[in-house]
Formats: sequence, C-alpha cells, structure tokens
Amino acid sequence: MCECGATDHGELVHYTPEQIEAAGWLPFSARTLRDKASARVFPHSKAGGRITFLLRHIREIAAMHEVRPASERRRPA
Repeated sequence: MCECGATDHGELVHYTPEQIEAAGWLPFSARTLRDKASARVFPHSKAGGRITFLLRHIREIAAMHEVRPASERRRPA
C-alpha cells in the first residue's frame, strides 16, 4: 500500500483516450472521450494539462450507460 491510501498502483495510472480506445475498454473513440471530457460530460483528470482517465473514471463512464431492467424500476407512489 502506498502512502496515498491506494492498495493497487494500477488505480493511480492515467490512461489517454487513445489507450482506452485501443484496449476496447469503452465503446467510444478517443475523439469522443476527449470531446465529452472537455464538455464535462465524462469524469476525467486534467493533470499536466492533458485529458486522462483513471480506472475509477472508466468504471464510472461505463456505469453511466447501464440500463436496468424494467422490473427494477421504482413505481411512483
């Protein structure tokens, strides 16, 4: 464990939009990732003045696009 509290150093790695596209982790092009991050639609990091993504950002973006079954939806009271 590092002093920052992270248990896995992989959680600290910054991935470029191109790396995410090449790995196929999200169904978006590098251009779309960069555009949506710039528009503040997608969470991201701007460390060093470049748009990058941590694993938690990638997971959050994936979760943003989940669709739950209708049976799990709440019914109005």
